This record gives sequence, structure tokens and C-alpha cells, in this order.
Amino acid sequence: MAETSEVVIIGGGLVGLSIAYHLAERGVRRVVVLEREAMWARGSSARSAGGVRLEFSHPSSIQFSQYGLAMFQNFEDLFGISASFNPCGYLFITREPQRWDAMKELASMQRTLGVPVETLAPDELHARYSYIHMPDVVGATFCGQDGVADPGAVAYGWMRRAQALGVEIRLNARVTEIAQSGGRVIGVVTQDGAVIHAPVVINAAGPQARFVGALAGLDLPVFPYRRSVYVTDAFSGLPSEIPMTLEFENTSYIRREGRSILMGMSDPLEPSSDNVDTDQASLEKLVGTVLSWVPALEQASIMRGWAGLYEVSPDDTAIIGEAESLSGFFYAVGFSGHGFMHSPAAGRVVAELVTGAAPFVDLAPFALERFRYQTTHETFVI
Repeated sequence: MAETSEVVIIGGGLVGLSIAYHLAERGVRRVVVLEREAMWARGSSARSAGGVRLEFSHPSSIQFSQYGLAMFQNFEDLFGISASFNPCGYLFITREPQRWDAMKELASMQRTLGVPVETLAPDELHARYSYIHMPDVVGATFCGQDGVADPGAVAYGWMRRAQALGVEIRLNARVTEIAQSGGRVIGVVTQDGAVIHAPVVINAAGPQARFVGALAGLDLPVFPYRRSVYVTDAFSGLPSEIPMTLEFENTSYIRREGRSILMGMSDPLEPSSDNVDTDQASLEKLVGTVLSWVPALEQASIMRGWAGLYEVSPDDTAIIGEAESLSGFFYAVGFSGHGFMHSPAAGRVVAELVTGAAPFVDLAPFALERFRYQTTHETFVI
């Protein structure tokens, strides 16, 4: 039998749960979240490295991060559970003079928005962070307000509050059809034949965003890419407190994970896929890359690893809005590795769009239509 809801959200990860919570907070009570897996927030959301930072290339992205940072810092007061936010800072390093010029220019823009970013010359970098061995470095930026938080705790906090406000979360509920009539969305059908009539459907499907968009007749340029993360055993060869440290040219990063070291790297040669398996070849490539600039880690042992999927857009920036061709069909997808840190703001702006409120930031940099005329290139992406 068919049922009726005000809003259907496709995807029970961090972005979907944030949207559900923000809608419920604004008084939208009949909200159904449909998650294809057997557990909410168990896909890419559960495999995030947990980074939270303010350094981005566009004011709207920075404002997204500022909203999220404030929420993570005060999460226990807001939701009764700690997000375990650790303000360890973010350190971006580059060897390319052109990139360094762009980073310095962007740092000036970021400061005008209240981001306390520092620019570090090579001697300052090595004096502060002696574990970095990079003779050809040309500069770095550091923001001490940045840090890491626990994606699982955040998802649980949103889920619990949303349910308390009347949101329904259904698991093992894969959407197979998006119903429409007269240029409007009118509901969805799931794999078990359930029909939910709704005037609003939101695509928050992460790596499956392109498939869900196609169900609505929409071409969303979002593709999944594997990203592997590994954690060492307890290691005392680096300081007990280090920032999330990212090396641009080889797309690798390290940070503390308790007494261990967490490390990861993007591989620009790896094609898009749904593969979330780890393998020896990717591990060896990562270890060799990280050891080239943090040689102290040669004494560490890998304890465990996992892989998740980045949902990548052509310009490494999220795609957020309402479909021009299908009224009532909204999307918040393509976060390109920034989904956790931007999920609070994504939830807020989608709730604002759905309820007819003015978004708290300029959404033009996130519009799907931007690909027709000018992309929103993001410099600070690994």
C-alpha cells in the first residue's frame, strides 16, 4: 500500500542524517530516510578520516566549514554526545612555487573571513615540525582552529535527535524508481515495492548519487573513487601532538590517531570504481610516499587499514540545489572528500531550500548549472 510523507531522503549517511535533523528542527515532521545498507552511516561515512578544516578556495566553502566547526566544538551541549573534536590543526605543504603563490593569495582571502591561517616559509616549517624532511619545500599554511572529530558519534547524534523529532529511518531500502508527473517529483518506489508519495525527494546518496540522479532523469557528474587509509601500531617516534599534515604533490597525509599514526593518499591513476578493498600494491605505494618526507615512520608497523569511496565532482566541490528539470528533486552530492566536515552546513542549506528560507551562504559555487559556464576549482584537496 502507498503511504505519504513530506520529504523522502535517499541516503542514510552523514549528509542524509544532517538534512533529516535540520529539516526536523525546522518543523518538518514527516521525513523518511531511505538507506540501502543494513545500517545507517556505514558506507563512506564510517570510513572517513574525520578531518575538519577552514581552509578552502571559496567563501561559501569556508562558511560551510565555519558552521560545521562550531557544531563539532559544541556537539555535546547540542546533542548529548561528544564529537571528540581534537583541534590539532591542519598543515598544508607544497613544493610547487605556483601553488605556493595561490596558497598565499587564498590565505589573505581566508583571513578576511576570520580564518586564522598562517603562512610558513621553509625554515619556519622545519623549525616547528622537525619530523618533516622535505628539502625542496617552498611553503606551507597552518590553521590551528582545524582538527579532527568522530564521524560515527556525529552521525549517531543526528540520528537520535532526528528520530526524537519524528524522522523515520528505514534500512535495506534501496530506491529503484523516482516517480514524477508534470515536471514535479511525486514520490519514490523501493526494491521491495513500497511506494512513498512525497512532494520533495532529496538525493544524498554519496557514491551512488549519479545512479539516483539518473532515476530522476538528471545527469549528476559525480563518480566514486577509492581512498585507502592505514593506521600504525602505537608509535612514539613522532611528537604526541601533530597536526593533520598534508603534502600536496604526492597527495599524502598523516595525523595522530591516539598513540598511533593514521595515513592516507589519493592515487590519481586509479580509475573510478566501487572497490573498497585494500591491497598490498596501494599500501606499498602509500608507505613509500610517506617515508619520502616522514622517514621516522620507517620504524612503525602497520596495524590495520580500510578503504572508502570519495564521491568526486569535476571541480572537487559539492553539488547542491534543486533540479531545474524536476521541481521538488533536491541533491547534496559530490563532496569530494569533504563530506564529513561539510555535512552540518549541507544539512542546513538543504533544509533552508526545502522550507523556502534564504540559504545562509551563497550557493552559486555549488550549483549544478556552474558546469555550463565556470567551474568552482578547489585548491585545498587531496
